[in-house]
Amino acid sequence: MIFKNSKPTVIISGGSSGIGFSMANFLLKQAFNVINIDVYRVKNPNKSYRYLYCNLNKVNFIEKTLKSLKKEKNIIGLINCAAITISQNSLEYKIDNWNKTFLTNLTAPFFLSQFISKIMIKNKIKGSIVNISSISAKVAMPNNPAYNASKAGLISLTKSLAVDLAKFKIRVNSILPGYTITPLNSKSLKNKKLKSERTKKTLLKRWALSSEYNEAVLFLLDNSKSSYMTGSNITIDGGWTAKGL
Repeated sequence: MIFKNSKPTVIISGGSSGIGFSMANFLLKQAFNVINIDVYRVKNPNKSYRYLYCNLNKVNFIEKTLKSLKKEKNIIGLINCAAITISQNSLEYKIDNWNKTFLTNLTAPFFLSQFISKIMIKNKIKGSIVNISSISAKVAMPNNPAYNASKAGLISLTKSLAVDLAKFKIRVNSILPGYTITPLNSKSLKNKKLKSERTKKTLLKRWALSSEYNEAVLFLLDNSKSSYMTGSNITIDGGWTAKGL
């Protein structure tokens, strides 16, 4: 979509590290304005970059942060990328960790989608929402019930929003990354045994770089290229979920 007086804007949660950081910087190079919603601040000299502090574990923080976006008129996309993972055996998993994970990984994406959709509708913009789920939504990883369940829930949320927002010409899709070299996976990367096991289970025999999801996001944001796509999931996992014996 082309705006006469300013560039289109994309909102991204979790744009201060990992996959989100890579996406935010990639989109800046593609001539988008980027507004990063995150609890961690990252300095960016690009004039098209804006940072908003937000603790996504708390609904009141989300509501307060989003109020500053009400006057934004050029928002064409939202990327829900922020996520946390707290590993613990299912029989010992603490309810506080469960709630914290769901608030960040599922509740926050819903409220962000709801709020940004209303802005798009008000400004009659055919927008796109991209949820960053995980292959954990398809194949459960051990000792991480909250992460697995929240990412599976994000796929269902993607479909639900796609159904409800289609009449407003707002498309909603998700991307399911495989094992990726990010701070979120730092413990697995440092554990030589775990890293080796997960590499062997990947058909391409390596972990992904954060940048390897950027083109897929750009494709889903672009109405001229993915205009007939909504409620869909794109799996980019190096062949992890395709591998049998």
